[in-house]
Amino acid sequence: MDVSDIIKKVKEIEIRSKLLSDQQFAGAYHTAFKGRGMQFSEVREYSYGDDVRHIDWNVSARMQDPYVKLFQEEREQTLIFMMDISPSVMTSIGQKDRRELIAEIIATLSFSANRTHDKIGLLLFDDEVRKYIPPNNGYLQILQIIREVLTISVNPKAKTNLELAVQYYRKIYKRNAVVFLLSDFLFDDYKDAVSALSFRNDLIGIAVKDPLDEMLPDIGLIQVLDAENQRAVWVDTSSKQYKEWYVSQAKYRKAYFKKVFSSVNASTIELSDQSDYVKMLQGFFRQRAKRR
Repeated sequence: MDVSDIIKKVKEIEIRSKLLSDQQFAGAYHTAFKGRGMQFSEVREYSYGDDVRHIDWNVSARMQDPYVKLFQEEREQTLIFMMDISPSVMTSIGQKDRRELIAEIIATLSFSANRTHDKIGLLLFDDEVRKYIPPNNGYLQILQIIREVLTISVNPKAKTNLELAVQYYRKIYKRNAVVFLLSDFLFDDYKDAVSALSFRNDLIGIAVKDPLDEMLPDIGLIQVLDAENQRAVWVDTSSKQYKEWYVSQAKYRKAYFKKVFSSVNASTIELSDQSDYVKMLQGFFRQRAKRR
């Protein structure tokens, strides 16, 4: 992808994502992510119906009239997108380019966050941290993030090392944040890493899947390449035993994904690169708003 193609693709994603953010997610983001709490704003004279628990007794004593404290929501938040760029995630099998899909998801959430002036950051990793963009707000920050997602090179021999990425993130960023962790979660034993990442953070795991992750079509004997370890193996897709094993592995990974995130009170979203991610995100926002 040359420079002109990159600029064109960034512009296409920007236009679509801003449209989705304005029309499909207007208000939903603000409701789902309410901010870090309430902070003191000012005092004013007590009016009938005010909550007596908010009376400022020190000011009331000085002024010889009752005064109440006013609070406003501490709105500003920080969103961090931690994106797995290992080969299994970045390899597109269906018609939809998975890299572009993830870029569009991140852009849509980022433009929604930008409406409330929230800061956005990005961390790209595989078996090491490949790129870190510190949190900031504004239009140019979002465009930089989209561009990095679209252009970051993929190491075909790299594997996913979530533990290393979490260690790096916790060392470099000390404040609370809303963390979106995007991966296919096809690697094993990430419970400890998720637990560490959830500490003081509002964590959401986004599993980006392909239908072939759960069921292979019956096309006989084929050679497949493991995107994580680059090992080529022959498999018989018509074998009942192999099909049952493949489906059981997919069910196990799906259950493990939900169990690990649920154990630390973190949210999960499962998206397919063959389905409508907009509806999935809308459903997530609605469910999250009900719980708040």
